[in-house]
Parts: sequence; structure tokens; C-alpha cells
Amino acid sequence: MNERYEDRGAGPDGGPAPDEVPTTPAPEVRESPRRFLRSRDDRVVAGVCGGLGRYFDIDPVIVRIAFAVTVLFGGIGILAYLAVALFAPADDGTGAPAEGGRGREIAQILGVVAIALVAIAGFGVLAVGAAVLTGLGFGLPVAAVVVVIGVALAALSFRGGARWLLVPALALALGVGVAAASDLDLDGGIGKRDHRPVSAAAIPAGGYELGAGRLAVDLRDIGWGAERTLELDARVGVGQLVVAVPADVCVEADVHAGAGDILVAGQRADGWDVDLATGEGARAAPRLVLDAGVDLGQVTVVNDDDAEIGVRGWDRDGDDYGDAAAMRAANARACRA
Repeated sequence: MNERYEDRGAGPDGGPAPDEVPTTPAPEVRESPRRFLRSRDDRVVAGVCGGLGRYFDIDPVIVRIAFAVTVLFGGIGILAYLAVALFAPADDGTGAPAEGGRGREIAQILGVVAIALVAIAGFGVLAVGAAVLTGLGFGLPVAAVVVVIGVALAALSFRGGARWLLVPALALALGVGVAAASDLDLDGGIGKRDHRPVSAAAIPAGGYELGAGRLAVDLRDIGWGAERTLELDARVGVGQLVVAVPADVCVEADVHAGAGDILVAGQRADGWDVDLATGEGARAAPRLVLDAGVDLGQVTVVNDDDAEIGVRGWDRDGDDYGDAAAMRAANARACRA
């Protein structure tokens, strides 16, 4: 039997030998392509960052930081987040799109976004308000409020805390800090002031000052004599200062800006904590000796007989007040005389 079995090459049951049994290839398993779904568990607002982190296999915190950075560049990240939140389905917890309840989810997302916008606006109002109060001389009381909030946070930490108090405390501290760093001074009122003295005696002894707004001082009608030297102080806390003199008057100016632009007799400087001096050491007459400054904004000194300095908003380049090259040349001639 064994010989016949071996001769036939058959198995013990008369069938083919085990090594001769035909095999069927295993079916090919095709993985379905990954689909982006908003996270159901890892979410702060709508699960967009959590879903992106899982889809690209990165930490969602990195995605959140990227969205936060885009807010500083026109806010396009906010629009992109909203678009994804409204049109991308959420994960049902099994890796499949959640079914139903889409309208309610959209309403919830829009509600959260509205609350966030209100919170951001409130933060900004508190920060600006703290900066204004500091500029008006009430920085110490505002700082005291921040200290009180800090004490309250420390006391409440033993009962679970009140972390929401961190937001107003941060807003107030930010406003005070910015105002203090820029030496913001809002004494002098708020609004638009246009002064056109007809004589040197009509100019206040302390010069001109404005807390916030636009201050224009036109000195072209005071009767500049060949020997006149006029000293003038002019300051604006936040806004724009414009001073005008005739083209044949030497402008000896020392101007400072905490942050902003300085345009003096055709010369320009801008940036943070910037200074610009013109006509240094000049002894020519007539001459304006100007000490001017702005904490945040723009200072423009125009030496042109015909330039209009009426309210025209923020003049970035100074071209609206006359030709910069012509004013530089005029001031060089006047200061050499």
C-alpha cells in the first residue's frame, strides 16, 4: 500500500499529495484613502486643529500656534478655520463622518465664534482703556486694580480658582505696559486743534500741547523779521502734529517720536524711539528753534509758503504738504544765511 501510494503520488484519501494541493491567492486588501474629519475629542472650538493634527500626524498644538500666527497677518487663518469648521464633517468617534445634527453643530460653532469675537473686543477695550488712563495720569490706580485681581486669583486658587480673571488682568497690564514703555502723555485734551497766531506774542509761553488728535500750528503769519529767532515747544500724545513756517525761515528742530514718523523740512525718519535733528548749530535768522515730539503718531514740519496744512488725515510720505527735495534745499539755504 505504501509503495502504491508513493507511486501514485496520492494522499492517504486518494487525493493529491499535500504539496500538490492548489492554493488560492489571498485577496488584495486596498486601504481606503484617509479622510479629513474634525476631531470629536481633541477640540477647543470646532475640532479643526485636532483633526488636522491627526490627519498629518503632528501635534495639534503646532496647528493651533500656526492659526494664531496667521491672525497677525490679516486674520486669514480665522477665515480658513471657519470655512473648515462649517464644511468639514466631524468624526463620530469611530473614524467615520458623523451623521445628522449638522445644522445644530453649525449654530454652535457660530455661537462660539461670536463669543470669541466679543471676548477679543472686550480685551482690546480694556487694554486701550488702561493705556488711555495711564496716559492721562491714572496709571497707578490701574496698576492697583491689576494687583487686586492678582491677590483675588491667589485667594480663589484654594477654592478651585477663577482663571477667567487672568484675561482682564492681562488686558489691563498690557495697556499700562505699552503706555509706560512709550511714555504716553495725553494731557492737553482730545480732538482737533488749528492754531494760526498773527504775532509771536500770541503764542502761549508753554507752547502747544494736545493729548490725542491732530494739532496744526501755522506760523507763517507772525511777521518774521530778518533778525527774529522764535523758540517753540509743541507736543502730541497720540496723533499728528503739523507745524508750518515760510520757506526762508531756518528750521532748527529737535524732534522725537516714541513710535511713528517724523518729517521735518523734507527730511524723514520713522520707527520706534526715533529722533531727528535739523539745522544743528545754525545761527541764521529768521530761525525757528523747535522742540517737538509725539508719543505715537507723526510730526511734520513744513517750510513752504503755499502748502495747505488743513486736516487731511495721516500723511505717510509728506508729499501732500509740498516737495520734500525742495523743502530740504530751502532749509539748507535759510540755515546758511
